[in-house]
Parts: sequence; structure tokens; C-alpha cells
Amino acid sequence: MVNIKKQELIEELKALRLEKNITYQEIATRTEENGEAVSLSTIKLVFSTTRHHDHDYNKVLRPIINVLSPPPTDDDLDTRILQTRLDLKEEIITQLQARLARKDAHHQETEEFYKEQLRFYKEQIQFKDSQIKRLNEAIDRKDAMIRKHLIAHND
Repeated sequence: MVNIKKQELIEELKALRLEKNITYQEIATRTEENGEAVSLSTIKLVFSTTRHHDHDYNKVLRPIINVLSPPPTDDDLDTRILQTRLDLKEEIITQLQARLARKDAHHQETEEFYKEQLRFYKEQIQFKDSQIKRLNEAIDRKDAMIRKHLIAHND
């Protein structure tokens, strides 16, 4: 769901787009030129009046903002501070995603190890069961022979 702040930001972007008289296609072209390509359909989706709850607006808003807003000046301290904070947060997110991927890979490896152990133990149980069955059959044969001899000896 699009939260209130994002909705306000999108409304500001709509106003900027109209003020600068920039088409959706121009925005798409400029995002691509900036190396942050956003498709025309996604741009139309962002600026549409209906909100798509399953769409991740975070990934596309920044490139659109970069196209519509004026570039910050070097003497704009607030902008530099905010950009630095944003860059740090993005770096932290990247690190957390990498850590999560490593943990996920480790969990998959651990799961595979335990599945292999489980297969091994099942095979061992089947082997031991077959040995027990063979030994029981041998014992039954010997018991039968002993009974036969006892009966023959008692008669």
C-alpha cells in the first residue's frame, strides 16, 4: 500500500511534471540516460490515480525524482546532508541484503546436509532391517531343525 508520505511525494512529482511540461516518454528517456532506466509503463503506473498495492514504488521514485527535480547545488548543505544520509542508508540496505542472501545460502546448505544424513540413516535402517530379517529366518530354520531332532529323538 502506498503510504501518505509517498502519496504526497507522487502528487508533488505530478505537479512538477505538469509545471515542466514533461511527457511520460521524456521521463522514461531521461531515466535511461541517467543510468536508472524506468519503463514507460511503470512511469504511467506511478502517475496514475489508481494505486497498485503490490508495486514497489521505492525502486522507481528516485530515478523519476532525479529527472524532475533540479540538480542540487554544491553549496546546498541540507541537500548534501540528505544525500549522504540516503547513500548511507542505501549502503546499509545493500549490506543487509547481502547478509540475508549469505544466511539463506547457509540455511540451504545446512538443510541439504541434514537431508543427506536422513537419506543415509534411512538406508542404514533398511540394511539393518534386511539383516535382522535374514537372521530371524536363519533362527527360525534352526529352531525348526532342533524341534525336528527333538521330536525324532523323543520318539
